[in-house]
Amino acid sequence: MPRAPEPSLKASLKTLYLTSRGLFAKALGLPFANRKGMAPFRDIQHIFCIRIDRVGDMALSTPVFRALKEAWPQARLTVLATPANAPILKNNPHVDEVIVYDRRVSLLEKMRRIRQLRSRRFDLAIDLHADEELFTAFLTCLSRASRRIGFAAFGREIFFNDPEINIEGNRHAVDSLLDLLGKSGILFAMNRKPAIYVSAEEKKSARQWLDNRGLLTKSKIAIHPGAYYATQRWPAAHYGELIDLIRCRSGSEVILMGGPSDGPVIEEVLASVKGDKRELSVYNNADLRGFIALLAECQLLVCNNSGPLHCAVALNVPTISFMGPTVKENWAPIGSMHHVLRIDELPCIGCNLGTCKIKTHDCMRLITPERVLELMRDKAMV
Repeated sequence: MPRAPEPSLKASLKTLYLTSRGLFAKALGLPFANRKGMAPFRDIQHIFCIRIDRVGDMALSTPVFRALKEAWPQARLTVLATPANAPILKNNPHVDEVIVYDRRVSLLEKMRRIRQLRSRRFDLAIDLHADEELFTAFLTCLSRASRRIGFAAFGREIFFNDPEINIEGNRHAVDSLLDLLGKSGILFAMNRKPAIYVSAEEKKSARQWLDNRGLLTKSKIAIHPGAYYATQRWPAAHYGELIDLIRCRSGSEVILMGGPSDGPVIEEVLASVKGDKRELSVYNNADLRGFIALLAECQLLVCNNSGPLHCAVALNVPTISFMGPTVKENWAPIGSMHHVLRIDELPCIGCNLGTCKIKTHDCMRLITPERVLELMRDKAMV
């Protein structure tokens, strides 16, 4: 049986850096945490939220935007997003404006965008990043918002001026974000459900794509084999075998889906499919909204623990997902229609590493395609 990996030198150095950073911040005090002139909660008119990371994180943040609009229906809500995750917010009735921040642009362009933010005169800025990221905390201060809220961790707290709120490691990502609001004194009704909104035009376009392939009236299973880290990916050969099993033993059609970065893994999956590849529909496109609209027309998504999983949750599409290195309590899909396959008895499970240090990848490899098909049948998904 494999042993849990020992902490690497890189991980040890990171821990040393973060600890030192936190101690330095405490010694420095809270120079930015001036509470004078803070807008009373009753007077909040313009809210600024920062979410400049991945697609799944933005999808899981949508309950926060709903809660903020419930607390202040009259306020204008602006979200700072990335080129990758900004499309998640299209058609969202709780978000008034999305400002795109691209980390790849020049320093001059970044400075111009920050000056633009400073001119907005926000009443409340909220950093939604629940990790050690320092830059996003700094952005709340640069925004010149009179109230600044975020998670305290390794010195991030010096840029906030509301009560210190710590990250709790055993909380679901959505619950942690809603806790951030609640512990700051913001009142709202608890609703954990992420939401993504598809327009009538987007739905029409997706249905046209399906109709062109004779899939519109058929039961459709979407398969998305990509994930940010290799350790989060169920083996491509397993996906290929599962596609053959679904096509041979059920009445459902398969749509193999992904974005530009998923090209290599999609090719691996296709290479392992033994059935007729010409009749297999593939959607490999950079258009995230197109992917979302097409996913909304499917009856099931099979995928890794990744952004598409949380998009499916937000679209009310049932899922079967694979989880190994990820911390289950933080990222499991919300709702009874979603099922996670995981080998809990492995000593290394939940290592949260991007590379398998023991070189077996057993947490994914040992989940068999037959087990997935059996779950589909047990839950009447095929």
